[in-house]
Amino acid sequence: MALIISDLVTSKEIHRESVNAEDWCSCIDGALTRENYIYSIKEAGFQNVRTLSEKLYMDEDKTNGRKITSLVIEAVTGH
Repeated sequence: MALIISDLVTSKEIHRESVNAEDWCSCIDGALTRENYIYSIKEAGFQNVRTLSEKLYMDEDKTNGRKITSLVIEAVTGH
């Protein structure tokens, strides 16, 4: 089975007490780092994880020093 997913990742995750509800709902404050995102996909049983597309979504001056990137990831299961 193949998976292709588009999501936002961050250059630095933030602590819960710093979360803004509006930014959480728009996937900014709840975003994982790229490394943690790919790790989570692998932990869910997917293999051959590769990035199909990676584009800057928001730069640091709009997100309190964090870069937000849009990723398109492809992965497959071993079944």
